[in-house]
Amino acid sequence: MDQNIQSLENSSLQKAWGQRTYLLGTLSPAPVIDYARNTHIVIPGSAVDKESDQFFQSAYLRAKMYQKLYPAHQVVILSQPEVVRADNREVYANYNVTIVEEKEGKLTGSKLIDELNKFQRIESIDFYGHSSPWAIKLGKKDAAMGADSYVSKLKDNFVDGAYATMNGCNGGFQIAPGLSKYWNIPVSGALTGSLFERLQVDGKWYKKADRTDGKWAKENDFNFLDPIHCYDGGCWRMKPQRNNYSSYWGYFKEGGLSFYKFFCNYDSKNGSCEKAMAKSLLSFPASQKVTAKPSRKVFEEIVFDYLCSTAKDPNYFSSCVQGIKNAVAKGDLVYKAHPGNALDCDFKSCKAKVVCSYKSRFFGGGIKAGTCRLNTKENKKPTTLSKEYLSFMKGFDLL
Repeated sequence: MDQNIQSLENSSLQKAWGQRTYLLGTLSPAPVIDYARNTHIVIPGSAVDKESDQFFQSAYLRAKMYQKLYPAHQVVILSQPEVVRADNREVYANYNVTIVEEKEGKLTGSKLIDELNKFQRIESIDFYGHSSPWAIKLGKKDAAMGADSYVSKLKDNFVDGAYATMNGCNGGFQIAPGLSKYWNIPVSGALTGSLFERLQVDGKWYKKADRTDGKWAKENDFNFLDPIHCYDGGCWRMKPQRNNYSSYWGYFKEGGLSFYKFFCNYDSKNGSCEKAMAKSLLSFPASQKVTAKPSRKVFEEIVFDYLCSTAKDPNYFSSCVQGIKNAVAKGDLVYKAHPGNALDCDFKSCKAKVVCSYKSRFFGGGIKAGTCRLNTKENKKPTTLSKEYLSFMKGFDLL
């Protein structure tokens, strides 16, 4: 009996230690990180000890896409997963990610930048997790990163054609434009909430409310010649919801967008912004086999998958595709797929500001949850969606 109690205590201590660490791992079986090698860094955010490992699985699938696309490159997963009922090492082990380094403490924004700063040739950074208009959540408490000036130390570590994606809620308001400004690379972010999508047998990805029972794929043989089983992390991705944000911070009834918008908030020349945008879609899990050299037709299909949402009604997706095509053919580019007010955005920012009430100093100050909204005007001639399509296609032609 005493031995059993001691065993349980040791197990609890091990789990507590595992949750206080963050890990650097690689998809290579060799436990080595080469900081001088061209590297794709994927960052699953914290599940705050309340949720499953879907952030990790979505990030892992992106990492597998990179591994297939660029066998000469290095793929690193950097995370403090904090998944419910699992320590951080278990999460890595569940998906055969080789742990190279384990470090004690919170993965704060400054620590993240210090870790990233060791990599001399960064090809891409992809974050998957909780986020607000102001920061991405790296750990469950006091561990976040915003677009603050200290992130600029990473600017010289990116290779030509690098990019970053912020896969979470509302990252397009401040985080993505801010990081783009400090890093001098394209960065994407959401202008609404983000949800998980799961692969179904028709090769399309659906949010929970839109899935059909009995139609879930068992493995991902759409992206890979050697299929990845869904239990092994091959069937989850993230995309923005197709309505306005309404959750913890407030209700943004004033508008939104239903795709991850790219920002190139720097002096971009000779189509370098659009080219990097297009390059990012090569690793976006759509319904096509991963390849570094898709045909223009196949690439366009990936663009439509990225920009348009699926729904229970199959006509919802096809209407979005046709709407973009019609807007481009007409030449005025006026079209919106987002219900309600589709925000007016360019490569620098969106014409919308998040405004909130603040708690009194007596209650600790800071933004008061549930009070935020958007300060914006009605966009009577929405062109943001069509312009994004044209930017991706321009970028493809430059690849």
